[in-house]
Amino acid sequence: MKIKNQKKKRKYLFLIISLSLFIFSVSFLYYNRFNSYINFKKIQCYSSGATISANLFLPKDNLEFQGEHPLVFFVHGLGSQKDLDPRIPIELTKRGFFVASIDYRGSGESTGGLLDMNYDEYHNRTNIPAIAQDCSKLLDKIETLPEYSRINSSQIGIVGHSFGGMVALMNSALDNRFKAIVTWAGLVNFSASLFGISESHPFMNYIPAKIINITNPQNLLVIHSIFDTTVPYEKNALVAKNLTNCSMVNITHHILGGPHFLLVDEVLVKTINWFEQQFFNSITINGPIRASYIRIYVLLFLTLFSIFLTTIAIMVTISKYIVIEKEQPQIFEENDKSRLKYGIKNFIIIFSSYIGIIMIWFFFIVQLGIPGLFLAPAIIILIILILSCIKHFVGIKKTNGRTKHIFTKSNLIKIIKSYFKKNIVVYPLISAAIFLILYFSVSISFPFGFFSPINFISFILAYGIYPFYLVFELYYRKIVYDKLDFIRSPLIKLIIVNAMGIFHMIFLMLLAYSLFLIVAFMATFFISLVVMLMNSLIYEKTKNFGSVLISSFLIIQIFFCSAITSLYGFGSLINLL
Repeated sequence: MKIKNQKKKRKYLFLIISLSLFIFSVSFLYYNRFNSYINFKKIQCYSSGATISANLFLPKDNLEFQGEHPLVFFVHGLGSQKDLDPRIPIELTKRGFFVASIDYRGSGESTGGLLDMNYDEYHNRTNIPAIAQDCSKLLDKIETLPEYSRINSSQIGIVGHSFGGMVALMNSALDNRFKAIVTWAGLVNFSASLFGISESHPFMNYIPAKIINITNPQNLLVIHSIFDTTVPYEKNALVAKNLTNCSMVNITHHILGGPHFLLVDEVLVKTINWFEQQFFNSITINGPIRASYIRIYVLLFLTLFSIFLTTIAIMVTISKYIVIEKEQPQIFEENDKSRLKYGIKNFIIIFSSYIGIIMIWFFFIVQLGIPGLFLAPAIIILIILILSCIKHFVGIKKTNGRTKHIFTKSNLIKIIKSYFKKNIVVYPLISAAIFLILYFSVSISFPFGFFSPINFISFILAYGIYPFYLVFELYYRKIVYDKLDFIRSPLIKLIIVNAMGIFHMIFLMLLAYSLFLIVAFMATFFISLVVMLMNSLIYEKTKNFGSVLISSFLIIQIFFCSAITSLYGFGSLINLL
């Protein structure tokens, strides 16, 4: 009784700590938000057959020295999206700027492809890359909003990172409404082979190296690390300097996180100084710069971690109130075989199957590239089903028909019903609902680092990840976990299963590393790890395979859904991947 009470106290203590961490991190996120922007609006515009999406952040404070506010566009890098990098939106709104964080075509919530060409109002092709006018079309839209009355039309700028730097240069060179430009590791000069097109493709006539000059764009600042190998300094930053005689900030020291991402205060300070010098003719009139983006990153991580911990804590706490009829696991007979022999036999089965599955994935990814990542699970599932059928029919033959045939209507109905018993359905559904409620309760008003479904079509297409999800659950629940029945401790079994799954995920991430140019795919992989840990607890409580298939897939689907549009936009860049 005493031990039982101690376990109960530990469960409630875990719940209290998790909830406290969640409340703490969310409270400080909101504190930082209300110190910079009061609200943000999701806005959309139409551009050459695509819908361009953006977040318009509204500053909290007015400027003491002028009535209207500057507006700066933030253009993310390749494979990212508008609500993943909080640096510009947070730091500039804090200083009285409006910020429009844009998903250019083929990224995030925007539709279309990166290499689309522009069409005029009469639907005639102009041979101008559509992406070179996405920011301009968004500015046209902003000019129709009530908020535009608060914006100074002579104080509009763009900052773009990496591929977004290219987008910023293209748009500002073609539209003189953009008065100040900053590129972070901006892409300026490249060959057509990078995008898998020919040099004669019309897109190549509008790359920055061919359209920027001494007068276009206006007031350009290039910030670049001399150690950048992703977008090399000599082929891009120096080319921009030679063509435009622009101002430059050379990052000559090594940076935590790598030279390409430029996660350092110096970059942010120089960017803010540049815009304020061009717009206000002073770098001091708006007060000192107190960057808080590092704190935002830490709080985002703590919030996401606390959401996971709180979900697990609630799952553990409520499991005692839901009566769950567990499937009875098969227990080996110690009279037939010793524990050691039985354990060795099962270990060999687990090890050989583990190596086999990893080698199948390796083969398909090496041979087919990214498509192999999604084809391999279907092959693995087929192999598992074939082996299960062979094992079943061999069992029937060995017992001269005494073993019951499972492929009868009554048996199949019985199996299906066992997966959909009331409490077996309720428990995982509640678990998934808790996670999603906590997740979206934060993301609704603080969008950075959070993902959401883009549209219904993408949500349906996201079912394409189901074989990937299913093969993990099928293998680690029905094979690995069940074959560990010679281990009495549930905790040790959970540790072994999850350690194998985590290594498996890391292995796939390394094999398909180019896919992680798309941040939403990276998030999908990480959320798959979270779901795997949640499902381990669900399976331990229910011992029912159906319970882990019911709800958690929805969580993965939501994240994968946010990557679908980016994947489509990358269609023309398959050589890059």
